Amino acid sequence: MSNSEQPLILRPADPDAPFVRDENKLNPRLMEVRTALVEAVAAVFREKKITREEYEHFRDVLRALQELKAAEGFFDIWLDQMTDETTAEEWEGTSTNPEGPFYVPGMPLLEPVGPGASYVLPMRPAEPGRPLLVEGQVRSLDGTALAWAEVETWQCADTGVYSMLGMDDQPDGNLRGRFRTDGDGRFEFRTIKPVPYMSPGIPQIMLDLWDGLGKAHYRPGHLHFKVRHEDIADNGRFMTQMYFEGDPYLVADPGENARSSLAVSTRRRADPADLAARGLEGHSFFLSAHFDMVIATMPAGAVGAE
Repeated sequence: MSNSEQPLILRPADPDAPFVRDENKLNPRLMEVRTALVEAVAAVFREKKITREEYEHFRDVLRALQELKAAEGFFDIWLDQMTDETTAEEWEGTSTNPEGPFYVPGMPLLEPVGPGASYVLPMRPAEPGRPLLVEGQVRSLDGTALAWAEVETWQCADTGVYSMLGMDDQPDGNLRGRFRTDGDGRFEFRTIKPVPYMSPGIPQIMLDLWDGLGKAHYRPGHLHFKVRHEDIADNGRFMTQMYFEGDPYLVADPGENARSSLAVSTRRRADPADLAARGLEGHSFFLSAHFDMVIATMPAGAVGAE
């Protein structure tokens, strides 16, 4: 060490001086919640007679999550729902769902391919999978259309892999896109029906945990949606996911995000005129689904509201 460098000192200036807490920095709310959490967890340990071996296994799970940089998401599965009013049974609108780890910002705004707000997600020629047409409306809880809202969607390919993660040869932006609703908040876009998939790199200890909880190793097929509009109450942004009725993994989602209220039915359409109108002349059928997003908006007169 050169003379100009100061040594690293981590000890107090006077190790024998009494500790004096800063009363101005005390947070009674933090102290109250911390005490309640400790007491609640301690009660579970006592009631269920948690053993040292079981606790050490839990620590191993936490270490595995830390290595995946997924510890926050593991706890967020349960805790986020406790402060989200849209997950309540009596909620009249669309429930939220998290963004997930495979979102990529900066996707270009798509141009409509037909009358109104009709779009096609970027995809390869002869993209593998069953063609899917999704149509719906974005509106507020009182039924007011959110005109010209920006809708962003992304999903996995028929292999279960998302584009732009360096896992396969999908082109950048494949099955990802942003578009705008029309003046009535309506939209329509063509894609493929997403399949169930397993997130890559899940360690065996997590798979064992899911097995023990009766969970699947695969998430149910879904599309992600992120809606932006100046009238939306939560900082102008709303996020959710759309699932499919009949998906065998819907009731055993390891991510514990899937909700029956977010699951839609699909209709098989094979009319040649319909196929031609959607640019699907080489297909014998396509599926269609309807998904409205009913979102809480700011009260009239609030900052940011019209």
